[in-house]
Amino acid sequence: MRVTSDPTTRAALVTGASSGIGAAFARALAARGHPLVLVARNEDALTDLAAELEVPARVVVADLTTHDGLARVEAELAGVDLLVNNAGSSTYGELGEQDPDDLEESVLLNVLAPTRLTAAALKAMPDGGGILNVSSTAAGRDDPAIAAYAAGKAYLETLSRAARQEAEQRRITVTVVRPGRTCTAFHERSGEESGHLPAWRWQSPEAVVEAALAAHERGEDEVTVAPG
Repeated sequence: MRVTSDPTTRAALVTGASSGIGAAFARALAARGHPLVLVARNEDALTDLAAELEVPARVVVADLTTHDGLARVEAELAGVDLLVNNAGSSTYGELGEQDPDDLEESVLLNVLAPTRLTAAALKAMPDGGGILNVSSTAAGRDDPAIAAYAAGKAYLETLSRAARQEAEQRRITVTVVRPGRTCTAFHERSGEESGHLPAWRWQSPEAVVEAALAAHERGEDEVTVAPG
């Protein structure tokens, strides 16, 4: 997949693209004319999404908690001008109650994966590209129910600030996206009981993505997108 100098047709790679905010990023970028590389573990969901988009869309089935999965996606970055590090996971409950395997998966996906992909993008991406790192308003919060997740997102923000200094030399923007509560399956998958929360506490994935892309297009360092 080769890109042109027109920023509206530059190829973009989105991780966690099979649902939620990732799928919303894919649709919004396709509407802007970007060819896409769609990354997730769910092949059927990626294939269905690619079929609905009116731009070239390459499906890459990869588990970003594994070495092979990361290497597969790193190899895709050679033809990409925009990386959206969106994949993430969380388990809800006090740290001492967590399953060790679930904790390890969360750290690998929230910390190691975006670190390696950001590094690979800085190495492979042409001048003038961009990186969007999806964090959370929970970043750094000392809530025992989401300790590993909040710590991972705080790490991602620190990484992004440091990477930005390196990226500026090549006119690559690094934008941190900090969503609040968003209507996706993320909270249910984490085990959090959130159905009792009123509608005004939630926002759509599309609202998050439009604010994120607008901030990226303006070259902003970060954007917080919260309901209300």
